[in-house]
Amino acid sequence: RAGVVYDLLRSCTHGNFPIVDTASGGTLYGTASRSILCTLLQRRAFGSPDVLDDYDNSEALGPRRLSPLVQWDTIERAYPRYPTIDDVQMREADRNAWLDLRPYANTAPYTVNETASIQRTYRLFRTLGLRFLCVVNHNNQVVGIITRRDLLPDSLTNSLLRGRNAHIIEDYEFGLMD
Repeated sequence: RAGVVYDLLRSCTHGNFPIVDTASGGTLYGTASRSILCTLLQRRAFGSPDVLDDYDNSEALGPRRLSPLVQWDTIERAYPRYPTIDDVQMREADRNAWLDLRPYANTAPYTVNETASIQRTYRLFRTLGLRFLCVVNHNNQVVGIITRRDLLPDSLTNSLLRGRNAHIIEDYEFGLMD
């Protein structure tokens, strides 16, 4: 829904977002960049809230688009000054409209399994020049995202300390520690 995407972009500054297929248990479908999402919202590339009524609650959408298609050259014309979320005006009536991300998704993002070592993950970042990696489980469901910043020495140290002291942190957060 357009309102969900709008609220998400308002609430964080991430540059890329995983797109999951909720009909198949949350498997990773692809990723979409913040600039693409803001451009689609600004151009109002969303369909009516009742567009799925024709499908009679079937889980397979097939090739039919749920929202109008914005041509790639239109999106790229904004480069390098893509709109920001502050440039988007979201009307209350549009919040429940469908935003079909399938035509704009990177359907082959680099991923790493949740059991992969830090060394392997670091090597992927360095050799491929990545900015982020989707972390998936054995069912290809997204369990997290790793960015370059997460692999900096200070971040790794903090993560290790949190892991070793997780029981203390949880006790403190729930008010069990004085």
